Amino acid sequence: MPMYAEVVVDRRTGPSLGTFTYEVPEELQADVIEGARVVVPFGKRTVTGYVLGLSPESAHPSPRPIESLAEEPSLLLPYQVELARWISAYYAAPLPETVRAMIPPGVRSLKAGSKRPRGPKVESRDRTLAGDVSAARPPAVLTGAQAAAAEAVRAALDDRPAHVLLHGVTGSGKTEVYLEAIAAALDRGLGVIVLVPEVSLTPQVTGRFAERFAGKIAVLHSRLTAAEKSFEWRRLRSGEAAVAIGPRAAIFAPVPNLGLVIVDEEHSVTYKQLRVPRYNAVTVAGKLAELAGAVVLLGSATPSVTSYYAHGRGYLPGGRILELPERYSGEPLPAMEIIDMSTDDGWSMTRPLGERLVQVCQEELDAGGQVILYLNRRGLAWFARCRKCGEAVGCPNCSVSLVYHGVTKTLACHYCGHRQPLPQRCPKCEARDLRTVGFGTERIQSEAVRLFPGARTLRLDRDTARTRDSYYGIWEDFARGRADILVGTSLVAKGWDLPNVGAVGVVDADQALSYPDFRAAEDTFASLVQVAGRARRSDARAAVQTLNPHHYAIRMAVDHDYHSFFSEELSVREALNFPPFTRLAVVTFTAAEDEDARRAAEGYAGALRREVAAQAIDGVTLLGPSPAFIHRMRGEYRWSLTIKGEDLGRVVGLLPEGRGVSIDVDPM
Repeated sequence: MPMYAEVVVDRRTGPSLGTFTYEVPEELQADVIEGARVVVPFGKRTVTGYVLGLSPESAHPSPRPIESLAEEPSLLLPYQVELARWISAYYAAPLPETVRAMIPPGVRSLKAGSKRPRGPKVESRDRTLAGDVSAARPPAVLTGAQAAAAEAVRAALDDRPAHVLLHGVTGSGKTEVYLEAIAAALDRGLGVIVLVPEVSLTPQVTGRFAERFAGKIAVLHSRLTAAEKSFEWRRLRSGEAAVAIGPRAAIFAPVPNLGLVIVDEEHSVTYKQLRVPRYNAVTVAGKLAELAGAVVLLGSATPSVTSYYAHGRGYLPGGRILELPERYSGEPLPAMEIIDMSTDDGWSMTRPLGERLVQVCQEELDAGGQVILYLNRRGLAWFARCRKCGEAVGCPNCSVSLVYHGVTKTLACHYCGHRQPLPQRCPKCEARDLRTVGFGTERIQSEAVRLFPGARTLRLDRDTARTRDSYYGIWEDFARGRADILVGTSLVAKGWDLPNVGAVGVVDADQALSYPDFRAAEDTFASLVQVAGRARRSDARAAVQTLNPHHYAIRMAVDHDYHSFFSEELSVREALNFPPFTRLAVVTFTAAEDEDARRAAEGYAGALRREVAAQAIDGVTLLGPSPAFIHRMRGEYRWSLTIKGEDLGRVVGLLPEGRGVSIDVDPM
């Protein structure tokens, strides 16, 4: 009997491109299955595509036949096909782009009959990841809380699907619970996906997994070559490897018989994909677990408010929260003190390290310990401004000021990458009176060198850690005592245990609070708790400079009190009707001319309001359109429309796609 295939072609031919119907020739009907890669005619060309469904009926009157099967077995697993459809609908993303995101370019580009690339020997690769695997550590002795958490995950593995949130303070041993959970999954013949914020930021975690499960893991991340990524991907698809580890895109690893998905540091914004499809890997992990019949285990010392709320209120299948309230060592969390910068006479814009913070650092250095200075802002100065007319030197492509970088002696845009020398004259009034204002990590490092002349300093930010090797080198030098002070951005708040760090200084705790983002308090609380957690000595302390000493996010971070923060933040979110009590989507319109972007946004908003009213979709609010937070970026003007409502799924289905229109569901 005739058979027809729904195929998505592997070509970028427009944002509205969907699927196409092809006839399955009789000789191929036994081999063409859901998820298979096929060769099909497309216009006047022959292209590859992926089968997303099969049916004995065709809506098309005369579909063209599939020419051949590209390879065996199918590339996409059944649950991945379902997941691709869900992501496309949930995030208003074209289905072809969603499918492309799920398969590495090296796998997609391999022609039928081509010889598959070889990768490194598995034993050699594991030794690189874990160091000398012959000296692997025995499993740690679990604390009572760890053992209870591991047992709860084992029980969940026998009653899938389930959603589990592991809330453990910094240093509580969440990784050991992950290892026990993976071992339990493997014992049951189940595959595992482990997500980390970024592989280069978590070398210890990756190494620990390689120690425990040598030969069974495959690492997927953007810094692998196409051949290496293809090799690791195929090891997973064939079942040779059973544990996939990597950043957000590893959520698409082809793991047969998937039983466990672990998301470490689930609060991290790095799990949000900024290009189409604009998915959040944490959300996708939860849906994946439901489709595959698996357990999703989220872990964090500072869980996102939405995750903690959903797991604690019974909104998820098998949802529950597990607590690790104490450090594995039994040592206390770092004592934290607030430094009110409004009363610290030693602090100013030209002297970013106040007297009290300098004192804390000096005392630690005198005692032979190490210090971390945290500021989540790169560069030497915020901007260059004319003292005569007040004009700041701006980016020619974006509506932002250029940041001054002292090492390269250039002004740089952190959005489009534009760089230029510091001009001799003001671009507006031509006065020779330009001055740099503010401070970034470069400035903090220079201040540390000036204030502590006997100390050795290192800096860790996106400027100094452009490659994974440079990142490892900086961390290794600091961890081995080759430097006394580490200055850095959020990179210093993740990944490593540092037993000789006795003091952490937060240079500016107010930075995130000033952002026009409803998550500002959450981001502030998380960053303070996470960076303070790098100090692992029993007498460690952290000093927090702030102009908002009474803000609840800062007060409760200093007390390491997540539960009080969650309660306070939840009441604020509920009063203002922000997530988790509603959902958000932002539609952004871009054009070379400001008026064109504005006109498109207003026309779109008007049409959407009429459609929402016509379909009687209740509880939906449209805010704007208005100029985007960064009005001009990369040479184009931007206007935004924010959609707010619980029933956002119906509204997203109404959103038209097209050139100059981008849709971001659940934006971050």
